[in-house]
Amino acid sequence: MPVGYLITVLILGLAVSLLLPRIRGPRRLGKVSFWAGMIVNEQAHWLLALLSVSTVLAFTDGDIDSAGGYVLVALAILVACGLVVLLIRSFTARKSLRESIGSLGPDTAQKIAERGRYGRVLLTPIPIRPRRVERLANIAYGPAGKRNKMDIYRPQGPQVTGPFLIYLHGGSFTSGFKRRESLAMHYRLASKGWVTVSANYRLSPESRFPENLIDLKRVIAWVREEGAGLGADPSGIFLAGSSAGGHLAAMAALTSNEPLLQPGFESADTTVAGAIGLYGYYGGLEFGNLRPRGPLSSSPLDHVAPGAPPFLIVHGDHDTIVTVANARRFASSLEEAGNSVAYAELPGAQHSFDLTRSVRFSDSIDAIEDFAAWAIRTPDTQNCADRR
Repeated sequence: MPVGYLITVLILGLAVSLLLPRIRGPRRLGKVSFWAGMIVNEQAHWLLALLSVSTVLAFTDGDIDSAGGYVLVALAILVACGLVVLLIRSFTARKSLRESIGSLGPDTAQKIAERGRYGRVLLTPIPIRPRRVERLANIAYGPAGKRNKMDIYRPQGPQVTGPFLIYLHGGSFTSGFKRRESLAMHYRLASKGWVTVSANYRLSPESRFPENLIDLKRVIAWVREEGAGLGADPSGIFLAGSSAGGHLAAMAALTSNEPLLQPGFESADTTVAGAIGLYGYYGGLEFGNLRPRGPLSSSPLDHVAPGAPPFLIVHGDHDTIVTVANARRFASSLEEAGNSVAYAELPGAQHSFDLTRSVRFSDSIDAIEDFAAWAIRTPDTQNCADRR
């Protein structure tokens, strides 16, 4: 029996078995599912191709010459079927996103209502910056060294036609960096005329909340002051974040112009046009090494009030790191307060579904474009400055 083929089948089989069902078991099992989900769940077609090639080679080399070998092939066929299910399920995200954006009003789901074009997405899983997109790297926005640096993505030349988007990475508030998640989003939006920012921020345990939130406020203030020089209108700024970054984006959107969060730049306008949470965490930070400082609550739920900017919340229903119940609760809280919110649960999606270019994340980017277009053209969309 070929050992290499056996290992391939067993590893893929374990990953598939942890991704097909919703894992509600031990936390360690959920973490294994999370690690498998970043690649296997989002790039099932490539793993299916690998498994197929491995099976053909095993037969070609004459390694399948026993009862055990044929049992292994049968197991490989089952794993292949599971990978097909994962791939098919990734295409269902578009329906959930279309319904979510459509809930904001008639004719809001323009791009997401179109037929998805997936050829390039399926063939190029690693995001590659297009030539027509320029990256301005490691621009300082605050005094905290490398943790206060950001990258700016914009179209080459004077073709800026879209809004600003400020993005914060995930990492449980203790790790991560600005060039890890959501690169496909930056490249796509910048190629469509947007100016996007991906920023580092201070991390725990060296720093604690609200220092990371103050960092985001500094980025907003920087964009307000310097944005016109980048060719875009800085009056309409959107915030986005993944996981921990989603928490900070939500907090910043709900606490605009709060003096306690703008030390030394209290007069800066930190209102935003909307906020986008990708598998975000929306609870408090009173646990582990995070230990918030100051009088303000660290939970976005405690800052929800009428007059908040509109939100797009996208979460996977198989997320084992931040459960979907957390996102549901936050979306419901926003709606109950009378705010506009588009909430989408992506079938089968795990945490960190934006790490690669995938079908699921490509559809999410379409939804982000529709959400921003709606927020910009809706005259009665208010931000939280109205309640200050």
